[in-house]
Amino acid sequence: MNIRPKRSRSPLSLCLILLLMQGCRSVDSQMGDAVSNLLPQAEMSLVRREASKLIQGMLDEELVPGVSIALVNSAGLLWVEGFGEADRQKAIPATADTIYRVGSLSKPLTALGVMQVSAEGGILLDGSLQGQLAGFSVRSHHREAFEITPRQLLSHRSGLPSDLRKGMYTDTPFTQITRLLQDEYIAFLPDTVYSYSNLGYDLLGHLIEQATEQTFASYMQSQLFAPLGMTRTGFDLTGPMRRYLAAGHLDGQVRPQPPLRDTPALGLYSSARDLGRLSVALLQGGVPGLREGQLIEMWTPQMAKGQLTLGVYPGLGWFIEDDAVLGRVVRHGGSTLLFGAELALLPDQELGVVVLANGADGHRIARSLAATLLQLSVELQGSKQILQAIRTPKISEDDQLIPSGSYATDLGLLMVDPDHPRLCACIIERILDMVRFDDGSFGLTPESAASLPSAYRVLGELRFSSRHRGGRDVLLAVQDGTEMLLGSRIEAHPWTRVWQQHIGNYKTLNPDGDYAISDLQISNEEGVFCLHYRAPHLSDSRIRVPLKPVSATEAVIEGLGRGRGETVRIVEINGKQCLRFSGYLGEPVTTD
Repeated sequence: MNIRPKRSRSPLSLCLILLLMQGCRSVDSQMGDAVSNLLPQAEMSLVRREASKLIQGMLDEELVPGVSIALVNSAGLLWVEGFGEADRQKAIPATADTIYRVGSLSKPLTALGVMQVSAEGGILLDGSLQGQLAGFSVRSHHREAFEITPRQLLSHRSGLPSDLRKGMYTDTPFTQITRLLQDEYIAFLPDTVYSYSNLGYDLLGHLIEQATEQTFASYMQSQLFAPLGMTRTGFDLTGPMRRYLAAGHLDGQVRPQPPLRDTPALGLYSSARDLGRLSVALLQGGVPGLREGQLIEMWTPQMAKGQLTLGVYPGLGWFIEDDAVLGRVVRHGGSTLLFGAELALLPDQELGVVVLANGADGHRIARSLAATLLQLSVELQGSKQILQAIRTPKISEDDQLIPSGSYATDLGLLMVDPDHPRLCACIIERILDMVRFDDGSFGLTPESAASLPSAYRVLGELRFSSRHRGGRDVLLAVQDGTEMLLGSRIEAHPWTRVWQQHIGNYKTLNPDGDYAISDLQISNEEGVFCLHYRAPHLSDSRIRVPLKPVSATEAVIEGLGRGRGETVRIVEINGKQCLRFSGYLGEPVTTD
């Protein structure tokens, strides 16, 4: 299970929850929902009195313009309400029935659709995808033969690329992904690494279409949403739904919502009340069309033997986590450019929460609020459940040195030299001195830690060491007794001389308007080839990832996890050696 140490709640976090609970009144019975009473009125009154002092403070903070929540237990909805504004420009208040784009929170609902079709024999979870989805194929750099299954897609271990960035924010039908993948490469062999993939869920939606001979959206509407009374939920945004649609906000301003290609992965619209109804059905084990035991299977971690988990434990469409206070948590979040969402369930305590927000930082806010709401609810209801002790993995006491070299990590390219202890954090262009500890691990000297920018101070809290896992040298870090896998070692390769000729800048030939990748560049930094690019809709900074050339014309992005393992190619167009990356084409820029 994913081990999460208990985290202390900040005063702001607790204040936000108290604020939200201020509006905890009866659910609108006209909607026909079952209503449950979880928290004693005396305790709720206490919370309301405290929250009344804080409500204006939260709105003034402008963390997000609007938030809608649903708190549930297995008996029904406990509390649903909206706060702030659904549309700041039009001063429309957020309510429990405001509709939000929920991003990746689409995935567990798509997974429920897959399980429904599987229950009828229309999808074989462990059968070859190649044999079930017409037109599916994908290339590979590996010699080993492989097959991809729906189960691997559901649990993010298929090895498919995370995204196909070209066309992601267009109205291209998601069913085109099956064809587009024929010219792409897998990032990892199946069952070797946890690797989050939106594309995998596009394929699952396409599989539902082929198996049921219905459109994906209409199947989900007729078999899941309508039976559960989810009247303001759909993958198709209907005219009546548009009247309740929240505006997306960036920097406090209303921004237009871009189209989304990856509908089964990202494209669901829903309200807190509707997702609360779904949560009640899940806690009751009453989702229509599922066989007995299927929901338990979805909430069971799915890993292959020897697979690198990266500390993430997916079930089928859900993430399974252990919390020091809450115990087992079944959850999924969602984040698009202008919205955030979180749905979290405590199956053992029959509690659940939904938080939806309409700001660019909405997912972080939604996840924090959801966790704190559940914690406060558990404490107020006086749960008697005894939670098992949470144990964090500990680094071994072997006297292991860190192999010298470069490591591709989510913190950027870390270059380690243990013989002369220092760490090159290339993302911030700093050379940092390190010291070796008695257990063989390394850490930054106090002077180096103090010199870090605030966003990277975490580096000063880490102890670094390496291990050989899954056939790779990986860099580990320990913080407060918790071990984290940072990334993998970049190995030497024989294609350095060939790829030297590809160093330079590239102009994007096939942009996607405001959502295009631009300013492509290949560089060689201290012997490590890197791909640079700008994605202004994702980051203000230029993105840089290390490359491993695997042939004269192909290189893969080094590292583990999302976006890693994807292929960069050199292709000839009109006699020019152009760059191809995630569907984009870049023409070399010549200087006079």
